Amino acid sequence: VVAASQLQIATVEQADFVVKIRGFGRLKPKYQRYLTNTDTAMVEAIHVYPGTIVNKDTVILSLVNPQQAQRLSVARLELARQKASVNEQKINQQSELLERQANLAILKSELQSAELRVDAESKLIEQGIVSSLDYKRSMLNVAQLTERVSIEQQRLAQLKEMHLQRSKIQQELLSQFELNYQVEQHAFDQLQITAGIDGMLQELNVELGQNLVPGTRLAVVGSNKALKAELSVKQADAEKVALNMAAKVNTFSQASHGEVDAKVTRIDPIVTDGRVIIELDLQGTLPANARPDLSIEGYVVSNIIPDALTINVPQKAQANSEATLFKLNPDTQLATPTNIEFGTLSDNHIQLLSGATVGEQLIISDLSKWQHLATIKIEQDSL
Repeated sequence: VVAASQLQIATVEQADFVVKIRGFGRLKPKYQRYLTNTDTAMVEAIHVYPGTIVNKDTVILSLVNPQQAQRLSVARLELARQKASVNEQKINQQSELLERQANLAILKSELQSAELRVDAESKLIEQGIVSSLDYKRSMLNVAQLTERVSIEQQRLAQLKEMHLQRSKIQQELLSQFELNYQVEQHAFDQLQITAGIDGMLQELNVELGQNLVPGTRLAVVGSNKALKAELSVKQADAEKVALNMAAKVNTFSQASHGEVDAKVTRIDPIVTDGRVIIELDLQGTLPANARPDLSIEGYVVSNIIPDALTINVPQKAQANSEATLFKLNPDTQLATPTNIEFGTLSDNHIQLLSGATVGEQLIISDLSKWQHLATIKIEQDSL
């Protein structure tokens, strides 16, 4: 005879059995940016310290490099000189062009005058007023002026082509100086170390006055609103996890509902201390207390077994095994040993493959010392 108060009795239930793989971990920034320097420099000022909320334009550090400042000054001066040279060339070319056009205009005027003279003399020569020699001289003058106009037009065209080629050369030089200035200006601007993304400054790895070599890891900025979860699970359980499986994360928020839906996006291939990191993408609105490095718990839904028979996990029970449990007859209050075949275990429930049906009651306390008995009488406690 065993008192009922000393026993744990579970009723066999039938429903869809959600198989959960549980783990613990932390929230992590979904996006991170490592801040480095591109040139030798010294830390001149620290404007922001870890834990500060920043936006992409927030200046974290100010660095100084006298050589870079000098290079920028030289590049700016060279660019200004080249711009002045281009402007001077334009003025000179305009002056040359106007002079050449004026010469051509004078020659054209002289040619028109000579042509009028020839036209007039052609009528007077018949009357003997103008000699044949004077007429021929006038004709020769027209021919010479025509040739000079043609030559001057060619010289004007050549001058324009020369101006065009010289302008191209000067523009190419100007472009080179502009590019050099932009490179030096960009390098100078890089001495102001900005966050680059909206979020929180997580790490600051330098001190005021520290001399830096190129590529020094200065700081780390991580997103504080766009977060992901990293869940640590047992290696054996990780083998049952696949990408895109549904999951749930609990942040234990006091001010609001702390659970948020998630989805498996990455499974770390490396095993550390018998555990594997499962990366989860958080879905929907995050709990009020969500922040980077917050400790969390969660689970991945690895399977849903439809219409499964389950009970609370008996003491010493293991998944995919067999055990002898005492089945209770509520009418007679007698319990008899029954062979039970277990299936999948999840949380505090285990699947029953055979040995019991829905609604039956099983004693899940450890009764191994009475397994040799055919029946056990359960005595209800008196009020």
